[in-house]
Amino acid sequence: MIFFLGLFILSWIWFLLFADKSKFRLFYPSVLLAMYLACAVDFFAHHYELWNYPAPTNQQTFWYHLMQQFGIYPITVYFFLQWLPRRQTWNMIAVYIFAWSMFAFMIEWLAITYGFMEHLSWWNLRCSYLADWILFIIFYRHHQWRANPPR
Repeated sequence: MIFFLGLFILSWIWFLLFADKSKFRLFYPSVLLAMYLACAVDFFAHHYELWNYPAPTNQQTFWYHLMQQFGIYPITVYFFLQWLPRRQTWNMIAVYIFAWSMFAFMIEWLAITYGFMEHLSWWNLRCSYLADWILFIIFYRHHQWRANPPR
């Protein structure tokens, strides 16, 4: 519980201190998408038993998910969008997504290493890394679409 609670609190402190709140309306739709996808992916992973957050009670597992869906995931996406490079060439975006995917990979690796998360069935860190790339691309494209709607 300490790991996820620590990430949750740290995420919100980081947001309060460093988020450019003037861009909240611009980023909010993509942040909501991240929260929705986090919830959907958790249901999917639970149903197919791809990963688990070991906890003594179901109530604690519920709180783990809640802290991720209302803290870690949306705030990560907010900062991902806030710090997008000014020059958005494909190479720059690829490097940027690589950096964010490595950040997510390291957090998951820590969670697994210290027993706060476990992979089940065929899921592994490589799958998570690929999923992170896909998700960050989705958030980037969604943000582009929302910021510059087709006319």
